[in-house]
This record gives sequence, structure tokens and C-alpha cells, in this order.
Amino acid sequence: MNISTLQSDTFAALKEQFAQEGFCVADDLFSETDLQEIEVFFENYKSRGGQVFDGGSDYEEIDPTQRQVRAMHPHRHSQRALDWLTNPNVADMLELLLGKPAFGVQTMYYYKPPGAKGQGMHQDNFYLVATPATCIAAWTAIDDATLDNGCLYVVPGSHKHAISCPEGAMAERWMNYGDSHITKFPRETKPVPVPVRRGQTMFFSGNLIHGSGPNRTTDRFRRTFIGHYVDESTEQLGKFYHPVVNMRQQVVSHVDEYAGGGPCGDGWKGAVH
Repeated sequence: MNISTLQSDTFAALKEQFAQEGFCVADDLFSETDLQEIEVFFENYKSRGGQVFDGGSDYEEIDPTQRQVRAMHPHRHSQRALDWLTNPNVADMLELLLGKPAFGVQTMYYYKPPGAKGQGMHQDNFYLVATPATCIAAWTAIDDATLDNGCLYVVPGSHKHAISCPEGAMAERWMNYGDSHITKFPRETKPVPVPVRRGQTMFFSGNLIHGSGPNRTTDRFRRTFIGHYVDESTEQLGKFYHPVVNMRQQVVSHVDEYAGGGPCGDGWKGAVH
């Protein structure tokens, strides 16, 4: 698929939903061949204990407790993962949603095996601290993500609010577990599930409150390939998310490491996602 083949009314609806609710879901930005290659690549990675095939280094993280099983920043080690981060259809959709070209700053691959716990409610830009504009995620399902195996939950419209800072017991919980920083939801809102099928890509704002349910199945994974992005006007970004690349895979030098206290003070600046 090419983004230019989208019907204008289809894109208008996606853009309107993103503006009003903070997320939208696009179909088939990755081909079935792409999805199969992503699946095989990361299954090989997992079976070989995290060894990187294209560079000889290890990825930064895989959690053997299966609480959160993920590969972190694979695009830094693999040309193929970098190609998936900069997928032209995803890049075009990002530019249409942001109104500006996007820069890539992070990749993750979640395995979410049977029995795995969900992820606490959070906002991505609490971690990325992109300024002056927030970040955006592109969350592509490798397996159907359902209520049973732990799809995402979002709080529609919460992207219109500022970052929620941890307080009291929630702050202590974040320090111990690092999986949620939300003290309370905006008034008259509640999380709603967003099931997506294999091959769909969910885009959501860095200020959108979201999390995921547990995988309650005994035989189904919920695998996803995730890219995080900022727009080209970004001036600062948390240290963990450098180097920054444009959609031509060139390193961008004008985005500085985040300086200052951040929206929640010095103790939370540039938290690792």
C-alpha cells in the first residue's frame, strides 16, 4: 500500500480522530511480507538469546521474568529494524498527522507471552520529554491484539491535557516498578480498549494516557513492533532517545539532550521507557 492511495475521506476521518481523541488506527502500512520478516527476525532474536545478527552486539533488554518481554532499540543494531522504523508509509502518515516531517527516536518489540502482565497507565512523553511538541507512537500489531491477550487501553482526549506527574503512593510505585506514573485520570474519562488486527498500525499522541491489559490466554502471544517519533521542530529530547534519525536514516544533530527539570521536576527528567 502507498499512503497516497488512501481515500481523502478516510484520511480526513483518521486525522480528525487523532486530533479529537489522541489516537487513530491505519490499515496495511506494512505489507504481509514485511510482517512476516519482522516476525521471523524477532523470533530468531529470542531463540538465540538476544544476539544481534547484523552487528554482533546484544540488544539492551529482554526480561526473562516475562513481566515485560521486549527488545529495546533494535534499530541501533540492525539495518532491517531501521528500515521498519523509517517505513515510507508510516513516515507519510506521521507527516500528515503531525503537519511536519517526523524523526525516529526509538524502536521496541513486545512479545507479551501467555500469562504476561499488562503495562500500567502512562504517557510516553513523560519519558521522552520531547519539546516543544510532544512525541507520537506508531504501534503495529504482529498478532491480533484482543481483550484476551492484552490489547491497549486508552483514555480518549487525555492528550489535550498536560503530563500527569506521580504523586504520593503512585510516585513510590513508579520508583519501584516503573510501569505507571498516572495519579488520576482527567474528569469524566475512563480507559477504553482498542483491539487491533495483525498489520494495523495505531498512532497515538505522547500525551495520551494508555496502558495494556494482561495476556490471559494460554497459547497466544501479543507481539507488536513500535516506533516512537518526534517532529522536525523538536529542540530537546531525553538522553535515552539519542541519536535521532530522519526518515532518510540520517542522524540529526540539532536536537539537544533534554535540559531542565522536565514537567515533573528533576527527579523524573528523561525517565527510561
